[in-house]
Amino acid sequence: MKRILSFAALALLAASPLRAQMAQPANLPPIPDVRAYEHWGQIERDYDDDEASTSVSLSLPFDAHQRDAFVRHGNPTRVELSAGFVFAGRTMTRYPDLVTMLMKVARPADEALRGDRVGSGDITFTIAGDKPVTVAAPLVSRMAADAQSARSRNVEDTYVVVLSLPQFLRIVDGARVSAQLRDMKFEFTGGPLEALRDLASRIDVAP
Repeated sequence: MKRILSFAALALLAASPLRAQMAQPANLPPIPDVRAYEHWGQIERDYDDDEASTSVSLSLPFDAHQRDAFVRHGNPTRVELSAGFVFAGRTMTRYPDLVTMLMKVARPADEALRGDRVGSGDITFTIAGDKPVTVAAPLVSRMAADAQSARSRNVEDTYVVVLSLPQFLRIVDGARVSAQLRDMKFEFTGGPLEALRDLASRIDVAP
């Protein structure tokens, strides 16, 4: 529950998704059908009594092979992708305003410091057949990744990406999707994109 609630907290800090859940906007990209998506992640749905809201969250860890296929530029030792959205009540009656994505990357500290000097701090999603989507991707946390070392040689960085619902649906509707964040390049095509499509398919507004 703590992991799921973190999505609500981050989204609320950025631009509260419960503040302005929207009716279906004009020209909303298609929501993926509910089906068996091929990915290794886990999607959970939880209701929070205190907030009177429901969170739907995806957790997608990467093993070494999956990591190397996902990260096309950079030398991470560990990667994890999470995403989620929140809506008021137990039943979705209006479309969520936002989808929040977290990207955790552990890598050598000197490489991370060099990466801080590259780019603007935005993430750009390149979508086959569509215009790129560029949004802010601030670094919200940096901590030592070597628990057993007095002087950490690796750090774990956490980036938060807040997407509007149309932006998120444009990404998951792409046949091929890649992204660049500072000095790192990511290939979402395959399992990661399938996992995000699975999350998007859970956007089901009651009639």
